[in-house]
Amino acid sequence: MVEIKFNQELFDNHIEIISKSIYNLFLNIEYDGLEEETIECLNYIFENINPILSANTTELKKYIDNFEKKYPNSLKDGVELNKILRNELFEKEYNNWGGRSTYGAYSFVQVLDLKTCPYCNRNYTFVVNDETGKLRPEIDHFHPKSIYPFLAMSFFNLIPSCSICNHTKSNTVKNNLDNPYDINNSNYRFTYTPKNIEFSVVEKEKYNFDSFEIEIRGNKSNIVLFKLKQLYEQHKDIVLELLIKKAYYPQSYIKELSEFGFSQDEVYRYLFSNYNQNDDLHKRPLSKLIRDISDELGLT
Repeated sequence: MVEIKFNQELFDNHIEIISKSIYNLFLNIEYDGLEEETIECLNYIFENINPILSANTTELKKYIDNFEKKYPNSLKDGVELNKILRNELFEKEYNNWGGRSTYGAYSFVQVLDLKTCPYCNRNYTFVVNDETGKLRPEIDHFHPKSIYPFLAMSFFNLIPSCSICNHTKSNTVKNNLDNPYDINNSNYRFTYTPKNIEFSVVEKEKYNFDSFEIEIRGNKSNIVLFKLKQLYEQHKDIVLELLIKKAYYPQSYIKELSEFGFSQDEVYRYLFSNYNQNDDLHKRPLSKLIRDISDELGLT
């Protein structure tokens, strides 16, 4: 729905700190008596921990294919290798990271500075971390850590999200889902569809919730999984307000505001209490909906 901007400094910091922490966890593993596949997999991970942690969205899928073929027990719940990966390495590190005071989940989300859920752009993802207490968004594993424990701390697999989207997605595995790091804001587009021909008459009285539908164009897998169509139907009031503004805000009025020295972005913020630039769409809930519809109506 909205793109997560890559943060190089955060990425470098994550790889450096997490790799050292996982290396330390390896020191506590007792290799005597372990199965051959377990030893081979652990040696492979030890030698490739940095590439695994830094794998981009395409490389994450390649690691999944590689582990499925070479180390199938890594994906089998309850067997020796899977238990070690979860309980002694990656999930253990993830749980430790969640409460770490230096570089932990709170600082990760705070530095990433994503203001709304990238899956839906409906809910804020603010962080509170002070003497009064702590509060942060949930962190979704794009590839579920319960199925792929070796990716539990990979940077591009950690997606701050609202609780609704995180719980909706849960342990779902779909190869054609869009990772928010891969999303271009033009990949998804909101539009509205009139239900009758009289809708074209620009009169406030002609507009009501039943006179139009909200449509979303984009990756169908994301739209269906996160129930975006159904959820955004609950926001028809926002689109209705834009339709009314179209009727009562002539282009001459918008041009007049510009002549007072306001930039186009400032005029947009004044009229719609919203952000217009792609890089800013994450800063406010429903900003993608408002920007797309207002653009379609010729209000921008």
